[in-house]
Amino acid sequence: MPGAPLSLLEREEISRLLTLNPEISWAAIGRHVERHPTTIAREVSARGGRYRYRPAVADRAANTAKSRPRPRLAGVSDTLRDRLRSELIAGRSPEAIWADLVAEGADGRPCVETIYQAIYTGTLDVKPAECLRTRRPRRRSRQARHASKRPALPNILLRPDGANDRTEAGHWEADQIIGARNRSSMLWLSERVTRFSIPVTMPEGYSGEAMLAGLVEGLDQIPGHLLKSITFDQGSEWSEWPTIAEMYGIDCWFCNPHAPWERGQIENLNRQWRWWFPRGTDLSLVTPAQAQGAADIINNQRRRSFDYESPTQRYHALTVQ
Repeated sequence: MPGAPLSLLEREEISRLLTLNPEISWAAIGRHVERHPTTIAREVSARGGRYRYRPAVADRAANTAKSRPRPRLAGVSDTLRDRLRSELIAGRSPEAIWADLVAEGADGRPCVETIYQAIYTGTLDVKPAECLRTRRPRRRSRQARHASKRPALPNILLRPDGANDRTEAGHWEADQIIGARNRSSMLWLSERVTRFSIPVTMPEGYSGEAMLAGLVEGLDQIPGHLLKSITFDQGSEWSEWPTIAEMYGIDCWFCNPHAPWERGQIENLNRQWRWWFPRGTDLSLVTPAQAQGAADIINNQRRRSFDYESPTQRYHALTVQ
């Protein structure tokens, strides 16, 4: 099922991004407007290209393209309408009826969508509950079916430069790994400047309430001057983030939908944790001491990017300030 058509506001945003950077990738635009890169590529390529794309012109062209040369159901013969009604009542699907009409080469045949619209508007004098297997009495528009219900979240694009370029300590990223049968988890926090990691075992799972408790346990281990912000992905387990923001007086940021790699540091660390806790591990059996043991090995490793100092050394140097 295709998604909802691009709106004029989305087309204006695409145009703005192309104006700022004509060489921007389709994927980058797609993440910004929450659309698939292929959708963006087809839209821009068909409406003037990167340098000539104009949102108003593109929107008018798209609306014109929606019109179809085929007649509406009201314009077909009474014989065809009677046939549609009888076959629908017999339990045949609109698509099956349309396929028969195509095979027969019938003139002026309606498309599948037109048949569905005729059912829901009452044009065929047959109710949806009498002919459709879903028996859904009302139909939402495609735009309504695909409209996003996700509440507005503080976007990672608004994160301050000090956090993005790692010139200011105290900005953290959060992620979790899931245990066997999705019944347990382990929370990890990682500081962006020092790459220091803090684990929290969560044998009770990763509901919003459980994650809130885990975050409190982890954040309480961090000195106040090193607690300025935390970045999450868009998982529902972080639903209690307003409570965290209020309790600790910190900023909370979120990646764009389906783009957890935007906080790549902790995504890369995820692979390291999985060396100790492979997929399928029952994390409810992992003790805090075992989790801390894995964290100690990661934190105490000397790194070339730190002139062969360890995250622990860098982090502890900041804690005594």
